[in-house]
Amino acid sequence: MSSTKPLLTLLATGALMSLAACNTVQGVKQDAHVVKDKAVEVKDAVVDKAIEIKDKTVEGGKAAGQAVGSGLEKAGDAVKDATH
Repeated sequence: MSSTKPLLTLLATGALMSLAACNTVQGVKQDAHVVKDKAVEVKDAVVDKAIEIKDKTVEGGKAAGQAVGSGLEKAGDAVKDATH
């Protein structure tokens, strides 16, 4: 009976280590999913911010274009008035 006790202890220890390894692998997989989900959230936030900046740039470009066009129109009118 005494010779089986170390064997049972060894088997129990092996089973616990195996279970711990499975839990560790499962934990790593869960952590990887959390990191992936967080990366997707960050990517979405960056894309949203980039779109917002692009939209503001387009609006600014349009406003600048309108201002230049208006200025050119006024300059043309001034030249017309000065030559008549």
